[in-house]
Amino acid sequence: MARLHVQALRRVRTRHVVAAVCDTSEASARGLAELAGAVPYGSLAELLRDGNADVVHVCTPAGMHFAPARQALLAGAHVYVEKPFVEIESEARELLALARERDRLVCAGHQQLRDPAYLALLRRIPALGAVARVDSHFAFRPVGLIPQRAGPSSVAAQLLDILPHPLYTLLAMLEHVTPDGATVEIVTLAAGPADLHAILRAGDVYGRLSVSLRDRPVASTLTVAGGGGALTADFIRTSVVGAANPGTGPLEKAANPLVEGWQTAIRGAAGVVRHVIRGGDYPGLAELIGDFYAGVAGGGPSPLSPDHLGRVTAVYEELAANVRSAVQRAAARRTAPHEPTAGAPLAVVTGARGFFGKEITRELVRRGFRVRGVTRAPDAEDPNVHEWRALDLGRPVPPGTFAGAAVVVHAAADSLSVLRPPRTPWERQNEDTPLAAPDARQFGSYSWGKTEAERLVAAEAARLGIETRVLRPAALVDWTNPDMPGLVGRRLFGPWHLGFGRPGLPFAVCEVGRAAAVVAWCAARFPDAPPVLNVIDPAIPTRRRLLEVYRTHGWRGRMVWMPISLFALLFTAVRVALGLATLRLPARLAVWSIFRPRRYDTRLSAQVLETAARTPAPTAPTLERQLQP
Repeated sequence: MARLHVQALRRVRTRHVVAAVCDTSEASARGLAELAGAVPYGSLAELLRDGNADVVHVCTPAGMHFAPARQALLAGAHVYVEKPFVEIESEARELLALARERDRLVCAGHQQLRDPAYLALLRRIPALGAVARVDSHFAFRPVGLIPQRAGPSSVAAQLLDILPHPLYTLLAMLEHVTPDGATVEIVTLAAGPADLHAILRAGDVYGRLSVSLRDRPVASTLTVAGGGGALTADFIRTSVVGAANPGTGPLEKAANPLVEGWQTAIRGAAGVVRHVIRGGDYPGLAELIGDFYAGVAGGGPSPLSPDHLGRVTAVYEELAANVRSAVQRAAARRTAPHEPTAGAPLAVVTGARGFFGKEITRELVRRGFRVRGVTRAPDAEDPNVHEWRALDLGRPVPPGTFAGAAVVVHAAADSLSVLRPPRTPWERQNEDTPLAAPDARQFGSYSWGKTEAERLVAAEAARLGIETRVLRPAALVDWTNPDMPGLVGRRLFGPWHLGFGRPGLPFAVCEVGRAAAVVAWCAARFPDAPPVLNVIDPAIPTRRRLLEVYRTHGWRGRMVWMPISLFALLFTAVRVALGLATLRLPARLAVWSIFRPRRYDTRLSAQVLETAARTPAPTAPTLERQLQP
């Protein structure tokens, strides 16, 4: 988020200088300082001592805002705090009282209150007459998390992370349409780890809050309804939709759906285009920061009142408490952890919380391992991980992280994308196919990063005398949650998908559970495992066969196929056009080479998949440790 603040500040008109940045990670601080043209610091205390800051932006993770905000206020700085402002009402009161005592301004990251859609809605509210209801709805798809498979705490953390946005827009609108001093109370509330629904009341106006990780389509809307009709602000499309009439007359009943349909099409499309041209930043962020800076420079008030910040925090605290109670109830019903036998060998799994990592830990436990997971945010509810290390592998790792491990599994460290593109359409690639050329950034950052990681592992392992087994999984799929691999196609609308190529073209794929079983088998039978293995299911050789298997598991999609060469041409043309429109030409991207079909020799993979699929016997506890304390 700090990078978005730096970029937003470039659009703030009030004269200012980004003098310093702070991060406990030296590398992150240097990278942010380079972007901002500022001096990097490793601690806030040092920055405040040397920097003489007028304004401090607190962009630490949620739950860690209070201490740095208080520290900055005590140093005499105005403070802008990312959402949520704080999570406890008493902390909000303390910060606001301190700001009042020091004559400092405080603002929170409620940027949707400066979103063009919200401002347009405010301007049109008088046409609605006496407001009776305000609805705030937020449906969100978590990145890298499947609510049905994740632990309740992990799901709830995502829910609480997005809750401030629909909450502060609802409360701000209730404050706007009710008399000053109207008390906001929670009338009713139902919460779970993935959903929250509440009815609030301010005077005679009711507010309905609906937040869900399971609802579809993805949405972020605010609706205001009164005696004269209703209007809806759509924050995803940056538009306002609504006929704003009572809908009681015959013509209104007939015409309103048509009017709203046209508004949705025209205004929604215009909003999406504006969002793309602006580069995908948060609408309203630069404007809210700009208003805050104008208040600081001109001696005016903060764009967000202390009463608003205190009210949002108080309601958030109560809602969050109900979500956490639901988490406790859900956790009590979950499967108990699988305890390893005495003396079980230790497997350390980095990325243990990820899509692939979770399946790997499950298979390792089946084979008798004790599992230590390494991740930035541990999932204490995972029954297949016996101990966690909360680490960022981009920073120095404590010596004891891998101590006592019989094997270390770096989940998702590799993929078939590391291989050089085929030289001919009929070439069959195998485990001996060379990697892509060094610094091959034209194949995309994902493939480039994977390629360089494998090259680095090969060099360092040989130098340090560490035995390795390199597994390159094909595109991983989950039959319980069929989702189209990106190199096969993209969903367009409803059941319709755009497919790349044609159904008969080859495509390498493997079900995630089978691939995880191969990883666990290699860990348990390390000396027998091949040095390099391309993990591909030979039973699914083409795109047509993949879709057939998807349909047996309930997928009901339809495909429209486009030649890869045509897609590559159109994609490149759009990238160049957007670059010209934004005056930022894109880096070279070899679209054809990325999407072109590849053929593989799957004989070795077939043997290992068959062996790993057999019922595993517990690993002997005498497996030699590779890493000693």
